[in-house]
Amino acid sequence: MPITTDSVRTYYDENTNLFLKFSGHKKAQNIHRTLWMENTKSIEDALNTSNALIKAEIESVAQTNARIADLGCGVGASLFYIYPRLQNPAPALGLTLSPVQARLAQESANQLGLQDHIRFAEGDFTSVPLPSESLDAVYSVEAVCHAVDPEKYFKEAGRLLRKGGKLILVDDYKSPRSFNSSEQKWFDAYIDGWYVPGVRSVEQTSAFANKYGLQLKKNDELTPHLRLRNLPDFLASTLLFLGEKLPIKHAIVPSMLGSMALQQCLYMKVVEYRMMVFEKIDD
Repeated sequence: MPITTDSVRTYYDENTNLFLKFSGHKKAQNIHRTLWMENTKSIEDALNTSNALIKAEIESVAQTNARIADLGCGVGASLFYIYPRLQNPAPALGLTLSPVQARLAQESANQLGLQDHIRFAEGDFTSVPLPSESLDAVYSVEAVCHAVDPEKYFKEAGRLLRKGGKLILVDDYKSPRSFNSSEQKWFDAYIDGWYVPGVRSVEQTSAFANKYGLQLKKNDELTPHLRLRNLPDFLASTLLFLGEKLPIKHAIVPSMLGSMALQQCLYMKVVEYRMMVFEKIDD
């Protein structure tokens, strides 16, 4: 069955509370991956490494009064880390497809006293309710991979950013090489299990961005900073086979299989975890 925007929304509506319970951290409330740099001391630090990298990129383009949006914001954890650490930022927007995530994010904003500073909304990041050229920085963490038509994301980011503004992405990218049958099996299992039809290569991503006035400025591989949990291929293949036969219909089952498949893909370098930064230039 083809992956649609509606099916991605349902995937997160059904899974978000479980992700927070089993995959996140009580304080950080992140549901994206940990990055273990040289000086990383704790799980909380590892969860916020990507947020710290994004914050530095925002400050490089707007030291004060930054106008930012997190497109695919989840439950708001990145904005809750980044926003209070910026100097006098303008009110920010967090956008998510999932009404469950939007509600949880807004509840957290209220608890943190940020309800007047960060607005969370349910919506599609290919159609953002903000004026053109109104932002200094747009960022997305593990979100563009869920786009059914990722080119539309870059078109919208190009519209939203003012000249000199930055688009900051932390996400998975497909290796440009051909895959053997085993590699293709794991790649397909990752795409289907995690509802990520938008995974593209760095080259394809750059082509989309260039089309809408976004020029690549940074392309850093973060995979070496992940702690991979790949399994021996025979064991992983057996678990995949058994998992696909389970009668359980809840979306957590394909998510667990997709997570296992991603670990195999990262280990085999079928997929790379990267930070890419683009600058808005003249159209």
